[in-house]
Amino acid sequence: MRNISARNKGLITGALIVLISAVAYYFNKSFENGITLAAYFIYAAGVVWTLIAFHLKKDGNKNFKDYFQQGFKCYIVVTLIMVCATWIFLKWNVQMQNEMIEFQRKQLIEAHNYSEPDIEQQLARYKKLLLPGYTIGAILSYLGIGTLITLLVSAFLSQFKRTLKS
Repeated sequence: MRNISARNKGLITGALIVLISAVAYYFNKSFENGITLAAYFIYAAGVVWTLIAFHLKKDGNKNFKDYFQQGFKCYIVVTLIMVCATWIFLKWNVQMQNEMIEFQRKQLIEAHNYSEPDIEQQLARYKKLLLPGYTIGAILSYLGIGTLITLLVSAFLSQFKRTLKS
């Protein structure tokens, strides 16, 4: 079987997440379903796949740093793909942006803490920060989850290898 690099595994994982998310959104017209959980599961599986494949290589003594480096190569590519997909999706989906703004308007009206000019001012600020906010959210969530999974699996596999040698 051909050896697939960690970066290419990241490309495969990211493309699979985007594909499944797009299909789910096409049929449901919403992300308010189990697709987010499935996307994170695929993400975790891609990182674990990368680390286990690296673990099974017969490349001498591997330490935590080597494992983490492989996981990083995978999850940074997935993060880049997902951030770009999130940005493009929100940028081109004006209807969803408008729905989010209207939802925010309802929230502000129900709070009874704002006058009409204050609500309009808050909504103008919200519109300006909508795209950057969701993009930053995607960056932080994918980097955080990728780092956590890589840390845990790398620590386990680096210890597992040592126990086999002892």
